[in-house]
Amino acid sequence: MGLHGSFQRAVGKYHLWMNNAFSSYGSYVARKPLIPLVFGLVLLGGFCFGLFRYSKETDLEKLWVEHGSRVVEEKAFYDARFGGIPRQEIVAIVSKDNPDAQLDLAHAMDALTYSIGPLFDNLTLDYVPPGSTKSVQLVQSDLCVRPLVPPTLRPGNNPLVDNNWLSWGFQRMSTCALNTTFAASTIKPSFLPVGWGISKFPCTKLTPMDCFREGGSFDYPEALRQLETPMPPLPTGNFTLVDITASFIAQTNICSVALTSELEGLFTLAQVPAEQAAPQIAQIVAGVESQTESFFSWGYRWRRSYKGMSSEEIIDHINTAVKLADEWDTAPSNPQVATCITEGLPCCLTWFGLHTPILASLGSIDYNEGGNVTKIGGIRWGQNNYHEAQPLWVDYIEEVLGVNITRKQRKNLHRKWEGRMVDHLEPLRNRESNLFATTYNDLQLEFLTWRSSQDIISDSAKTPIWQIVLSVILTSLYAYLAFINIKRPVHSHTWVVLTGLSVVTLSILSGFGFTAMIGIKFSPLAGGVVPFLALGLGIDDVFVLVNIMRNYLEDPRLQAMGSGSIIPEREMRLTLALAGPSVILTTFSVLAAFFISSLNPMPISQWFCWQMGITASLHTIGLILIFMPIMAIDARRVKAGINDPNLWLVHGYRSKGASETAAGVKDETVAGDDAANFDVNDPSLQENTGSTAISRWVASRYAPLFENNMFKICVVIVSAAFLAVMIYLGFHKVEHGLKLSDVTLAGSYQNTFAKLTEERFPNYDVAIVTREIDYPNRQAEILEIFSELQKKKRWAPVQPRILESSWMGGFYLFSNSTANVSYPVPAQAFNQLLEGWSTSSLGILSLQDMYCEHNETGLPLSCFNVEQNPNLRVAATKSVMFAQNLGANTKPNLDMIRDTRSVVDGLNDKFGENIAYMYGYPFLFFEQYLHSYHDLYLVVGLALVGVFVAITVFQFSLTVSILICVILLVTDLEVYGFVYIIGAKLNALSLVNLGIVIGMSAEFTYLARSFLVVEGTKTERVRKALEWTFEPLLHGFGTQFVATFPLLFVKYHAFRLYYFAMFTVMGIIGFFNGFVLLPALLTWIGPGTLHHIKEASAKAKQRAVQAQTNGSKVEQADSAPSNGTAPHT
Repeated sequence: MGLHGSFQRAVGKYHLWMNNAFSSYGSYVARKPLIPLVFGLVLLGGFCFGLFRYSKETDLEKLWVEHGSRVVEEKAFYDARFGGIPRQEIVAIVSKDNPDAQLDLAHAMDALTYSIGPLFDNLTLDYVPPGSTKSVQLVQSDLCVRPLVPPTLRPGNNPLVDNNWLSWGFQRMSTCALNTTFAASTIKPSFLPVGWGISKFPCTKLTPMDCFREGGSFDYPEALRQLETPMPPLPTGNFTLVDITASFIAQTNICSVALTSELEGLFTLAQVPAEQAAPQIAQIVAGVESQTESFFSWGYRWRRSYKGMSSEEIIDHINTAVKLADEWDTAPSNPQVATCITEGLPCCLTWFGLHTPILASLGSIDYNEGGNVTKIGGIRWGQNNYHEAQPLWVDYIEEVLGVNITRKQRKNLHRKWEGRMVDHLEPLRNRESNLFATTYNDLQLEFLTWRSSQDIISDSAKTPIWQIVLSVILTSLYAYLAFINIKRPVHSHTWVVLTGLSVVTLSILSGFGFTAMIGIKFSPLAGGVVPFLALGLGIDDVFVLVNIMRNYLEDPRLQAMGSGSIIPEREMRLTLALAGPSVILTTFSVLAAFFISSLNPMPISQWFCWQMGITASLHTIGLILIFMPIMAIDARRVKAGINDPNLWLVHGYRSKGASETAAGVKDETVAGDDAANFDVNDPSLQENTGSTAISRWVASRYAPLFENNMFKICVVIVSAAFLAVMIYLGFHKVEHGLKLSDVTLAGSYQNTFAKLTEERFPNYDVAIVTREIDYPNRQAEILEIFSELQKKKRWAPVQPRILESSWMGGFYLFSNSTANVSYPVPAQAFNQLLEGWSTSSLGILSLQDMYCEHNETGLPLSCFNVEQNPNLRVAATKSVMFAQNLGANTKPNLDMIRDTRSVVDGLNDKFGENIAYMYGYPFLFFEQYLHSYHDLYLVVGLALVGVFVAITVFQFSLTVSILICVILLVTDLEVYGFVYIIGAKLNALSLVNLGIVIGMSAEFTYLARSFLVVEGTKTERVRKALEWTFEPLLHGFGTQFVATFPLLFVKYHAFRLYYFAMFTVMGIIGFFNGFVLLPALLTWIGPGTLHHIKEASAKAKQRAVQAQTNGSKVEQADSAPSNGTAPHT
């Protein structure tokens, strides 16, 4: 009992101290309002200057890749070596009327060729490098991922100078072969021109046309087309230049001998000693012979044309190609291309003879039970452009431009090119092109470039001024109507509430300025959501403070204590003593919710929470330093009998009969016993009921409902049933994720592309990244990783196999064909073979997939120059797996991430070294959903802890703290269920909102505060608390709604869904739980009145009894007969 009593006394002293602190500040601002007012304006106004440091972020990877996960380190490793994920460009063709209908495939491929051909053949960009006045004309091949042509294959007439031995030698060999073959013919063949060579290779791309001859109808350089020049007919058939040359060289060494003789002459003229020249000549001749075999496997000449083929025949052609690829030998030393050419098989290969991921180019596919394709409803072209930081491309583009340019400039260069692509493709999509509209009027084209996502982000960050103005107007109008009093204009408070709105606006601007000052970048949420939400949240406290002050100014008992002074000391002391702790409490609750929600690892959500938390903090500062002094000035106006300034035009400066208290009266003497014993803690001072219609309705109609147990039982039953339904919907129906179609502007090319392709083209390319390991001695381990991943048939396609499309596949093919070495190659021969491979036509196809360093210094070196630097070593590689069956839904992507990581991580553990990891677009953007529930529980749980601590500190009632936290959790669970009803999903946006619910719904702690500071039975105290808090918080919800209402008109559906809809739902549910469920529970299990309030009440009652006793004695003395005698005169 003693311990409990000590605790109660400690709590009483604490509350008394807090009440006195707020009431003292109320007394101070009543007397000297200008001092804190000016200081507050200077402080918040100064923060606004931070807006000059405003910067925004539109990079999707920086906004949407979560911090603290394993993918962050993996991304850093990948970016440091390969620049970043390539910039993807896609064009898709489907039926206009039904995207899932079977296409006329030949017709659709013609349309696709018509659409993308000009991107390679006609589109140019005149780019003026920084510091230059002369423009450089760039084309698609200057930006796309493609092999770089080594010097040995480039054009040139003098190989001694140009070092183009292979192209020069092949031109000589092919001329020799053709002359010998057609020596007796009267029709002379076409020869390769003198100086022939290859300037550029085709871009690495994905199209269904690669299965057919038409794959070479665009983006196939003239030098490569010349290899396929048709030759005069021979008795054995019709052949091309490269066919005859390769066949001739394979059958006889006549041309090799002739080339050797010519080379000897060149070296003699160059005065190279014979003993030095001989091995070089032998190497050159062998290289030309090997290159001839490569040239034979390149190109499209041997493939069947789809012209004249029916869709059924095309599907059968593709099915056969996939089946042949699946049945082919998996050894990289035995590529299928030679058999495809010589036997005329239907094969789907790249231009250089490797299997292409053909199924990734097909959409809306149906399969039969045997796994064969039976329907194709869409086709697409896909291509990667180099990332702006890719080392190989950086060297290339700076050589082309002739100057060094920064990463930002390279990125802008990409964006300009992609802008040119959009300008070309959008008229086709919109059918503004006459030829496309007439010839392909039954088809629909959709496209996407890498800049498209950044354009969405940049555009969504722009909030139209009219929406912000509308929000301010609606909020101002609501505030005006809520506090206008036409009948008693002195007690109208519209000007002070509108001034409070101005203070909130200043807080928002200073919040933006402060966040910019400390380096927090503005995300789309900063411009699109923060102004509306901060305005709705900030005005709540203004309504509460003004409403309570109005009640005290209209309290006849309190006003009877005055002596004519216009200084509202008692009113301000009472207002801040009652509302001050709750205002600070709700502020701390909101801060706790936002700052704790910033634990969400998604940058876009973190920045949003920091901006909202900082804005809420500055709002509190503005409330205390600026608005409370303004309230005191308004209270002076009322006590001076001056009308609301906003009504001066109608009612004048003073109303007739208004009190004419002289301005400047400073006498603070209080007449009467009540005044002499004035105590802000006296609960009897809260007996007055508000004068508004809403307050009267609450007092007479609504609050009495809580005296009825049946009503309260029904409330609890309905609430429990609703909670159960919402829990089921939340945890069993809500999906995880956020699709591109969810965040794009309806009707935009980004949106229609996303809706079309998200499920119809369910393939992504992902990378197996190997780290800095001992490659010569770790070949077997890498091969095992490839093999085990290939067994994951749900994800890994049969065409192409991982090993075949990897750099290792090309390396092993080279090693076998040039040195007759099987794989894995002996460790001691690895580096020597790698040097030869890296400058061969096989090696150059994969150099963009490798990262090289100096063996001693660790500095990066170009893998392209491996032969010139013996200290160069491979420090990282990446190999592609074309993951299938993914789409945009979260579950298959998470399943793929778990499956592939389990394989690679398990093998890393087995090998005892972190050899490799999986990486790519799904890993970057779906990683967050692996632990959505963990993040949800963490954010909501810590927000509840934060609010619990804040309530305990400012209310110091354990029962109230627990009860409110239970109500907050109930509210959160119910809002989570509504996520499903409104069509939202669990992602970074909704997860943060569910944390914010805790802080926003804490507004009804005002009710609990009022319940704790009045006396009576629990039901009586609930009634009084409702009378004092229902109206201002109803208005708070109303202003929150009207402030965020313009979000209903934002262009982006995601903002409407995750902010207007979710915040409206949380407002409605929070208001119901706070003013229906919570009062019902308080009447049953609410705690008693605070200890110091009881003491103040006891003292007030004692004074009242004493006053009544004294009054009775005076009456008796006045009524008694006089016993005195008249004085003598």
